[in-house]
Amino acid sequence: MIAEKKLPAKLSQRQVIGILFRDRAARAYTFSALGALAMIFVVMYLNGSDIGGVLVVLLGSAALVLRWTAMPPFLLLVIAYFHACPFGIPDFGSENPYQVRETYFQVADMVLVMAILVYLRAQYRLFGFVHQIMPFENVFRRKGDVPTRRPSSHIRPDEIAWLVGITGGIVLLGQGAWWLVNALEFAPMENFPLRWSDPKSLRVFRRDLPPGEFRAGQHRFFVILGAMFFGTLLLRLVFSYWQLRMMSAAEGAMVMTDTSWAESHRERVRVEKWRIWGRTRAAEAAKQAEQERKQAARKAEQQREKQAAKERERERKANRAQRD
Repeated sequence: MIAEKKLPAKLSQRQVIGILFRDRAARAYTFSALGALAMIFVVMYLNGSDIGGVLVVLLGSAALVLRWTAMPPFLLLVIAYFHACPFGIPDFGSENPYQVRETYFQVADMVLVMAILVYLRAQYRLFGFVHQIMPFENVFRRKGDVPTRRPSSHIRPDEIAWLVGITGGIVLLGQGAWWLVNALEFAPMENFPLRWSDPKSLRVFRRDLPPGEFRAGQHRFFVILGAMFFGTLLLRLVFSYWQLRMMSAAEGAMVMTDTSWAESHRERVRVEKWRIWGRTRAAEAAKQAEQERKQAARKAEQQREKQAAKERERERKANRAQRD
């Protein structure tokens, strides 16, 4: 297999094409990306945007072969533009009031979103094979830094199946969330701030709305904002509890120690400063007492020497007097 050979730090275009189309493991991702681009073209063609479909296929194929890492986000912008303006010319003259509210669980939209997700995931996996999978340690690449790539031998046989299955689950989950957002209305004047909406009612499109009523876009904004806030809070609580349950005894003790220090570090710092001050003062007092003891001993020694000198002088005088 080509990907298992020793490859240089900088791959040539021939080596990149060899990995994409000749390597048996990486080739599955290549065909997945190309198939996803084909599905995007079909959906956009059925939507009346044949120019946009051709442009997406050309740009996506070029990004696949030429390793254009900035192309996938730009491709999303192109798809969004031609999805809103199929002929490439902005036309916002007419608008169906039910167009946004009834766009959930439509086959064309689900296929388009699934194809986009499959292409993005396959494209970035291929970037990991032929370009780089891990960033450099520094912000700017230093001389001699070698890019880290994923070996194709690490690809599991069931990766493509998991990719398609997870992508389908994400699409269904997103469609269900969009249906729920359009099925609920924000009612701040009632006891519970949410209520089921009437899908055939036109009161939200009136110019003059009574107090506490909002338009369809405002209802969606408040529902999405509340779902993001409370969903984030719930996920944080769930994953925090799961993380605590998965900790070992040593890790739990470390977390408790760190939490205790974070809550009481000011008091502990104050106590430690007082203890250091007490030890310093005791050391200074002991040092001063030692100096006083030495001075006292020195004075006593000097006094004894003086007394001994006086005794010797007295003895000399006594001996001189006896001789005389």
